[in-house]
Amino acid sequence: MWQWLTKLLARKPAEPAPQYRSARSPAPQEVPAKRPVERATPPPTEETHFPDAAEVALTFYQQLLNAAPLKLIKPDQLSAPEALWLKARTEDLNQTPTQLTRLVPRLPSVLPKLMTALNNIDTPIRSLTELIEADPIISTQVLRLINSPAMRVRRENITSLEQAVMLLGFSGMREVVSAAMFSPIAQLSHIEGIHPLLIHDIWPISLRAANALRQGLKHQSPALSKIDANVGFELYLSLLIEQTGLIALIRQKPLTGANLSAAYVAAFRALVPAYSARIAEAWALSPRTIALISNPPPELNSRREEARYFSLACTLNRRGYLDQAQFYHLCRALPEYAQDWYDQCTPQNDTTTD
Repeated sequence: MWQWLTKLLARKPAEPAPQYRSARSPAPQEVPAKRPVERATPPPTEETHFPDAAEVALTFYQQLLNAAPLKLIKPDQLSAPEALWLKARTEDLNQTPTQLTRLVPRLPSVLPKLMTALNNIDTPIRSLTELIEADPIISTQVLRLINSPAMRVRRENITSLEQAVMLLGFSGMREVVSAAMFSPIAQLSHIEGIHPLLIHDIWPISLRAANALRQGLKHQSPALSKIDANVGFELYLSLLIEQTGLIALIRQKPLTGANLSAAYVAAFRALVPAYSARIAEAWALSPRTIALISNPPPELNSRREEARYFSLACTLNRRGYLDQAQFYHLCRALPEYAQDWYDQCTPQNDTTTD
């Protein structure tokens, strides 16, 4: 596996990212009237820089590890302690997937049965409801998410699972139930050296990205390949849990601080999907969901990249690492079906900080 890490470090430090069209000042008719914040958003200038997906991801990891700002350049050399830590983490991947799950909070015991039910569109809705009701924690979390602004389907609160099933149907329920099941991974406490605020943003980033993708998949057009409901659900699920590897890695007390090398940051990032995929195996998720995390096909990964790009940028904006003009025009540069995502990042609509 050490040879694998050596090859890994020969790659570019940032993951390939889709090329988005350059940001532009939106024409008046393109601006939805419901966004009052636009009136206070300064227009772009020639000096305004709009970071692409690779820059946004790199900035997030730099800030998370409290590393010095690094440009997208050829990695420098690993220090001896960095190489030692990375080698140990690479060797961890030789363990059985179940052994790696000790690094993330324990999930509900009903998980295998629920995942089987959720992956089968022929599952009777009553059977799904009974499985949810069997775990009071999941039941409570499901109702909380359904009534959150990001997923709310009516003004009045939904007070029972039967009511939720009637309004959302099987397709909507399996998305909410999945988010409720995996929400325990958000339970992270302070870890020395890790950014004290961004550590709590890891789960919100995943949930926001998954919700953005869910919204985007509702907008079909001739220019986009149609994605059926099952593939769409697995795309949603892959975004929801793709940061489990990051949680596992930071529980291993990674090296942090201003003296980190660019090579270390790049290698740390590259380990995340490998860890996430192995943990997904332990949770008995479908082979396609696991493949979407570790080796997604380009035509599907582009949708995941866009949602992740938006969600990371939203977090950086809220934490002060991306100004409002940059974030607004970055959002305006996303594809047409993503134009509603901007509203997810306004404080009154963002439920991921609860």
